[in-house]
Amino acid sequence: MRYKVLLFLVLGCSMWCFAQTMESEYNGKPDKRKNATYFSNGLQSKYREDTEGAIRNFEQALRYMPDDAASMFELSEQYYNAGRMEEAFKMIKQAANLDPENKWYQLRLGQFYRNLEQYDDFISLYERLVQKYPDDLDMLSELIDAYLITENYDKALEKMNQLEQQIGPNEIITEQRLNVLKRQNNSKKLIAELEKLISENPENVRYYSLLAQEYSAMGKDKEALKTYEKIKEVNPNDPYINVSLLEFYEKNGDKEKAFNELLATIRNKNLDIATKANIWDYWMGKNEKSNEIDEQARQCGEAFIETHPDNKLGYLILGSYYIVEQNAVKSKEIYQQVLDIDSTDFYGWQNLVISESRLNENENVREHAIKALKYYPMQPVFYWYAGVASAVLKINDEAINYLEKGRRYTTDKIQLSNFDAFLGDLYHEQGDEEKAFDAYERTLRNDPDNVLVLNNYAYYLAVKGQDLDKALEMSTKAIAAEPDNPTYLDTHAWVLYMKGDYKEAEKQMKKALKLLKEPDETYTKHYEAIMDKLKKIE
Repeated sequence: MRYKVLLFLVLGCSMWCFAQTMESEYNGKPDKRKNATYFSNGLQSKYREDTEGAIRNFEQALRYMPDDAASMFELSEQYYNAGRMEEAFKMIKQAANLDPENKWYQLRLGQFYRNLEQYDDFISLYERLVQKYPDDLDMLSELIDAYLITENYDKALEKMNQLEQQIGPNEIITEQRLNVLKRQNNSKKLIAELEKLISENPENVRYYSLLAQEYSAMGKDKEALKTYEKIKEVNPNDPYINVSLLEFYEKNGDKEKAFNELLATIRNKNLDIATKANIWDYWMGKNEKSNEIDEQARQCGEAFIETHPDNKLGYLILGSYYIVEQNAVKSKEIYQQVLDIDSTDFYGWQNLVISESRLNENENVREHAIKALKYYPMQPVFYWYAGVASAVLKINDEAINYLEKGRRYTTDKIQLSNFDAFLGDLYHEQGDEEKAFDAYERTLRNDPDNVLVLNNYAYYLAVKGQDLDKALEMSTKAIAAEPDNPTYLDTHAWVLYMKGDYKEAEKQMKKALKLLKEPDETYTKHYEAIMDKLKKIE
């Protein structure tokens, strides 16, 4: 084998040396022998994918025979490969003009016309080619496409008929013909074509469906409905008939019948669930502001569960309905079923702990939020519920741990302020006021109008007799937001008391006491302390 390789290299070197010699001897006169040598070298470079070498050789071949169409054809390809499009186009045009009988030159020229969107030239060329090669169906198809692109629909239809005569009835051609008639807005011909197709293919419900759509577009609703009913008669198990009727009734403003067809679509066992899900999303998007949508969601959820009991989609829809309706008992039951089907479903875990939280089932909330974190360790919602439930269960160290972790995974300012507010209260409960006050400061940076934190922070500062001006500013803001909240009025009174403004403190405390529904020991002690100071002053 190596001897063959060596021989090839020696021959190649000899050819190259010979070509160099010939190049130096070029005198501008045609020379077929030298042309053939360079052409052969050019083909060798082409097969080695040496584009630049091929270009040099084919160009030399043309120097010795300027009218060599074969060299032009090959050189056009190499120019194209090198990205020299204008030269490639020019070269193939010359080749095609020199040898108009060569089919491959003409086809290559046609590719350039099409790529450059010179459709008039493309059509002119392909009309000649189709006439010369009537059995080449690819050429005929290319010509049809060009007629469609240039919107020459009559010519396109003529060639489609010619193509169908050669290959027989063809569904692709039929679809093209129908599309052309639709583009022409030629309803009369389109209906005639569809009726012909139905008579030839009485079992093909697609043609009935297209006919019904065309009747509907023309405003012939009776004919459209009659045609849809015919589909049910021909194929009662057709998976798309209910979808078609849904669109028909919706277009005509009959929402009730449209919704009934939606339910029938969901219950149709011949239609795949992915398509049903898309139709459900479409319906929701169109009708989300409707007063009836919640009840419709319930019915659709139940229909999905009835038809696809092993798929979680219906349970998710029905669970959302019960969440909106504040029926925590039912939503808990439904989302447990979601997790029985898919133990990793995010909404299943989220809405399960929300439902249990509404039922004050704090042990379940804690347990399920912690389980959910195994699947979603970067979701702050589960850290929140784990932390809050732990706090309610008086497992404060654990609560603080979950809340501190959860706050790191949130970028939402309000959500972050909720974490920090809760942490502030927990740290205060543990007696770590430095961390508590730091958490309150973070809360107010993200949510400066958080009334609960404004009140609590102000009260704790007042109890310590610390930063009283700041405490007064916060308590003033709190009662401005909720002037009839006795807790906030009590805090405001106590801040005033600590600042020595006993008269104003008395005034605010009396307001708080009047708003109280039941006596409170703390309020009473505060009032007595304020009155004691006032008596001493008097």
